Amino acid sequence: MEELRQTALAYYRDATEDMQREVDHLFQEMDRDAKDRVSRQDFLEYMKMDEDCAHMSNPSFFDVLKKDESEDLDFVDVITLFYILYSGRPFCNGDCKNFIKGSYFTCVKCYDNSTDTFNVCAACYLDAKYVHQHEKLLDNYLLPEAKRREALSLKLQQEASNIINESEAHESVGAKDLKKKLQSSSGSSTVAITKASTSSSPPKPPTPEPSSSTSNAPEGSNSSTSNALVPVNPKPKHGLAGKKAIKTVELALALGNIFVTSTASQCAIL
Repeated sequence: MEELRQTALAYYRDATEDMQREVDHLFQEMDRDAKDRVSRQDFLEYMKMDEDCAHMSNPSFFDVLKKDESEDLDFVDVITLFYILYSGRPFCNGDCKNFIKGSYFTCVKCYDNSTDTFNVCAACYLDAKYVHQHEKLLDNYLLPEAKRREALSLKLQQEASNIINESEAHESVGAKDLKKKLQSSSGSSTVAITKASTSSSPPKPPTPEPSSSTSNAPEGSNSSTSNALVPVNPKPKHGLAGKKAIKTVELALALGNIFVTSTASQCAIL
């Protein structure tokens, strides 16, 4: 209990003036006869006045607060009482129902989701002298440490998630910029290729002028120097009409030879 008194005194020293006046006011209300001390009877009657503090109105708690050599509460004891009220230091919810001066066990689920916590002293927890609907209980040192680690883990997960989201956002922006650059480059290349193909296309051949007749050609000129396009060894069309014409010409030539020969023979005879 002496350690608890030292803790309460440290908080009172560092408290604001308003908080210190509240402690002073509490002591004056309990000290009804103004003797700078609070008797057992005054203490029990005062604690009954507040429903939330009715469980403290018992002789055993009074004996815990007072110093061993004293029969009453002094100002330091009232400071300790104020700290207990203000900090929510628990009474055991197990069989003993005593004020817990040291370590205790707390239901984790009630701690997270309920306005009323469930707490048992180490002795009642060890002997299983309590009844509660939840199973998981942690001591008053491990519970805040577990909550701290849980909060830290959530913070790290959130930071990691933010980093991933920022990275994905940057990659998305980079991909969009790259796509725009590729589209722009592709458009420029298309224009350049179009211009290059237009500029590099071969010139159209000059339209051939109609060939001049031999009679209009100047003397000494060679017909082979003409700019007219003359087909070389054009292939005759071997259609049916062409074949008939060739046969007719051959027949005529044969008759002509016969005619010439017979004429020459007649002349020789004459």
